[in-house]
Amino acid sequence: MHLHSLELFGFKSFADKTTFDFHAGITAIVGPNGCGKSNVLDAVRWVLGEQSAKSLRGDEMADVIFNGTDTRKPVGFAEVSLTLSDCATDLAVDWHDVRVTRRVYRDGNSEYLLNKTPCRLRDIQNLFADTGVARAAYSMMEQGKIDMVLSSRPEDRRAVFEEAAGITKYKTQKREALRKLEATEANLLRIGDVIKEVKRQIGSLQRQAGKARRYQALHTDLRVLDTQHSRKQLDSLEAELARCHAEIARLGESEEANRAKIDMGENELAEQRAVLDKIDRQIADGRTELQRLQSEIGTHQNRIQFNRQHAEELTELIERCKKDIAAAETKRAQHGKEIDQANALIEKTSQLLQAKEGELAKVTDLIAEFRAERSGHEAKLEALRLSGSKNEKRIAELEDEISGLAIRRDATEENRRDLDDAISGARVKSNVR
Repeated sequence: MHLHSLELFGFKSFADKTTFDFHAGITAIVGPNGCGKSNVLDAVRWVLGEQSAKSLRGDEMADVIFNGTDTRKPVGFAEVSLTLSDCATDLAVDWHDVRVTRRVYRDGNSEYLLNKTPCRLRDIQNLFADTGVARAAYSMMEQGKIDMVLSSRPEDRRAVFEEAAGITKYKTQKREALRKLEATEANLLRIGDVIKEVKRQIGSLQRQAGKARRYQALHTDLRVLDTQHSRKQLDSLEAELARCHAEIARLGESEEANRAKIDMGENELAEQRAVLDKIDRQIADGRTELQRLQSEIGTHQNRIQFNRQHAEELTELIERCKKDIAAAETKRAQHGKEIDQANALIEKTSQLLQAKEGELAKVTDLIAEFRAERSGHEAKLEALRLSGSKNEKRIAELEDEISGLAIRRDATEENRRDLDDAISGARVKSNVR
């Protein structure tokens, strides 16, 4: 078996991919301190399965990855590949060349490959067992390793000789076999305890099985009785359902009749609202006309006051100017004509007020008729209210609307009284004049 080559990429100081080819004979790596000679040996130990970061002169396994420099970025992983040739006999494999690869990432994940095929660390350790090629084997003697072997305890030196003699693999297999035997014995003890516990529980389980069989028989009888009882209940429920359907049909017919009555009452109520709106419009028109008449009366009153002042001035003028009687008499006659014209205009205004009073009386009679009709509708609504409890909500809404109509009626009545007061005041003023 011959060491053929070593490839490094991103391992410690080897940022670029570097390949060491080991030809026949002795190969030596020479260089100053700090150039990375020891990193080559660390790479060989690491690819063969070294798990201690301190043995590789680091704090954690990610420290073996190239961490970058001032002029170069760090890499994301480190990879080392070791190639051995002429190893079919020594390693007892069918391959002429064996290539072992190890790769580690910055997140701590690592991979092992054997001839570019993923494998386990144990597979690599078993492959190189008893060959002297391992992370702690005698084939790699680093600085101070010989002195450590010579000065170590006999037990430590024995491990080196056993590795050279080729019995380490068998001792490892023996320890593994013994560990498996101990685990098997522990399992047998647990199985014995389980068997004892099961034997102890067999009697209890038999009694429970008898109870279960009796329960199944009783449960079957119960199911038969429950089925018969359920059948009787089903017949009773079907009869009750038929009665409920009949009652629902009867109530549906009654609901249709009540709904028709309610619709009729709503139509009549809408007609009453229309009539009441018409009355409101007539009252508003009467109020507008009253305001216009009051304005005309005020105008005439101003003219009368002016005429009275003018007559007083004429009287004073007559008393002061007795000598000019003829001219004063002529002027008095002219003012008398103006007063007659004013009296004629006042008379005409009084007649117009009387006509408006007649129209207001007609409106009052019409309101009384609507009151009588409203009383009749209230009686009809009371009859509808007694038709059924299911229509109480709708009837309550109609009552609220009727209350609103009553409020509007009171407001209309108050407006009518205001109009009566205004007309009475206008009459009094007219009589005073």
